[in-house]
Amino acid sequence: MKMKVLTMGVLAGVLVMTGCSPPKEETRTHATPRTVKTMVVARRDLPVVVSSVGRLFPNREVVLSSEVSGIVETYSADTGDAAAAGTTLVALDPTDYRLALNESRANLAAARARYTAAKNSHFRAGQLLPEKVITQEYFDKIEADYKAAQAAVSQAEAVVDINQRRLAKTEINAPFDSLVARRLVEAGQHINIGDPVMAIADMMSMRVKLHVNEQDYVHLDHDDIVSVLIEAFPDRTFPGQVDRIGVKADSQTNTFEVEILVANPDLLLKAGLTATVKITVDRIRDAILIPQGCVLFRENRKEVFVVTDAGQAAVREVKLGRVDGSSVMILAGITEGDRLVTTGGQYLKEGDPVVVADSL
Repeated sequence: MKMKVLTMGVLAGVLVMTGCSPPKEETRTHATPRTVKTMVVARRDLPVVVSSVGRLFPNREVVLSSEVSGIVETYSADTGDAAAAGTTLVALDPTDYRLALNESRANLAAARARYTAAKNSHFRAGQLLPEKVITQEYFDKIEADYKAAQAAVSQAEAVVDINQRRLAKTEINAPFDSLVARRLVEAGQHINIGDPVMAIADMMSMRVKLHVNEQDYVHLDHDDIVSVLIEAFPDRTFPGQVDRIGVKADSQTNTFEVEILVANPDLLLKAGLTATVKITVDRIRDAILIPQGCVLFRENRKEVFVVTDAGQAAVREVKLGRVDGSSVMILAGITEGDRLVTTGGQYLKEGDPVVVADSL
């Protein structure tokens, strides 16, 4: 019995001591602020640029052919040579054509002499007919001879003109300032009418042929700003001009052909080089652009983090627009003046305290 009372007394003492001891302080944990880099969201104009890749072509390229037959006597230019407009590139032996011209000129002189005699006879007969010195039948014969002589002169003049043109065609000239792309004949070679002799190209201006989709095509205009980048000259940009805009889409690709003209006064550009063409077709005023790396893709949402005035991270769902290089246009979700987290956002969650390392 005494042992039972003693045990109960000890328990009671322990309870009293426990109830009188001071309470322990509640342990509180504070989140460690994360260091981020930020930028202040601002507005700027966004150029709408159509970009496409093509190859350079000469502005004009033709194959010169002979319009008369003959033996190639000389050629004055070879592959790669410059040829000014009017320069004789290939000359045929003109001997036969010169002889034919001389013959036709002699025939013309004889025809003109016969015409003069017939004209004088017709004049005298016209004076004698009213006086009944000659008959009407004789006058008609004189008049017919006169008209025939007149026609013979016209015919002889035409033959002279034809032979002059044939003689002139023994010299094949450059129709415009150009470079010789290929020489296709040799001296001493016999050529026929229509045989090619030289391929020439106008390379003072170069052409780039592009194929543009219908979404970009509808914005194109001849006065759009064009810049051309050539892979062979990575440190230079060449200005261009929209020269031709196709009016019918290709049935297979559903794209429209567009031709860009690029000035080439120093003949630096050559046919076949690869060209990247950028055409500024429009300009979006006061657009909000942010670095693409700021955007977080989470489930079906596109999010960014901003820093509030209280120094906390706040998530914003955004709607994306056009891409401009490493930047992307924001259509909704943030506004001008927001402090956007540019580095460290992937480690944040809503309400986290942050420390801004620097700002832009």
